[in-house]
Amino acid sequence: SFLRQKTTNEIMNTPKRAVVVGATNGIGKAISCRLAADGFSVVAVGRNKEGRADEIVKNLTECSLAAKKSEQDATHEFRPCDAFSLEQVKECAAGIVRDHSKIDALVMTQGMATIQGFTPTSEGNDEKLTLHFWSRAAFAALLLPSLRASSMPGGPVVMTILSGGVHSPYTKYKEDPELRKKYSVKNAADGAGFYSDLFFDKLAKQPSNQGINFIHSAPGFVASNWGTEMPFYLKAPVRFMQKLGGKSPSKCASFMVEPILQCASGDIGLVRPSSTAQGLFIMNEDATSGKLTKLHTEEAIESVWDTAGTVLGRAGIALDDGTCNN
Repeated sequence: SFLRQKTTNEIMNTPKRAVVVGATNGIGKAISCRLAADGFSVVAVGRNKEGRADEIVKNLTECSLAAKKSEQDATHEFRPCDAFSLEQVKECAAGIVRDHSKIDALVMTQGMATIQGFTPTSEGNDEKLTLHFWSRAAFAALLLPSLRASSMPGGPVVMTILSGGVHSPYTKYKEDPELRKKYSVKNAADGAGFYSDLFFDKLAKQPSNQGINFIHSAPGFVASNWGTEMPFYLKAPVRFMQKLGGKSPSKCASFMVEPILQCASGDIGLVRPSSTAQGLFIMNEDATSGKLTKLHTEEAIESVWDTAGTVLGRAGIALDDGTCNN
């Protein structure tokens, strides 16, 4: 289409860089490939294993070439990071900022689907909440210096792909902020989604981040390897349902990258909830604008910001409260 052609041409004229966390499989891998095909240099972040770095870079280079771009247009790289560890996230993010003074997009997809109870990481935080929220909050906060330096026409994009517009509020954010007392699969899911809304809305409203587009999106039902960690008696029905009604990771990726490509050539197409002039965007699975929960209040924002500050602080990650510009 004309829009797609225009966007691609404009991207090619000014090299852009995207960091994709969770880029080794599923939605993250598909988004990395799609961005590479559209001329972005991709920093793929994920768990390491033998041969993975070469395999990821080779795949991304093929994605670039398949879109009839020459190899010089984009340089891709793989950065190992186990997002269960906030220490590793801190180290990985510091390396990215050191090597790349400008980042145009950060996309975070790391996650897991389990029915386990509170399961501590080596740092004592819940595994699921760490992948779905703590590690994402940390990556976003730590990469801000390079994101602020982006020169994309519509501004850089920070996207956390989880449950935007789909989750319920987590009401115990004060009495059980880290889900150590009343853990359940539903509380863990709602907690991560609700915290994402609140935390990224606060980041988006800080004066030093005004030019950055923060988006909490929902991927919908995708036929990926989601649920790998589930017991066999649940995994089989999930796989069956995915075959029946799940969209492919590449179809999902085409929706998820839409606001990034829009910002690469002009203005974002999303509208903020309540049509506010600043703050978080919520994006539905089809790239339309979504809504916040009814419990999205200033009080909840400040409470969750403090909780995030405490958890990230234990790993030596400081949150800038936005009272002074860096």
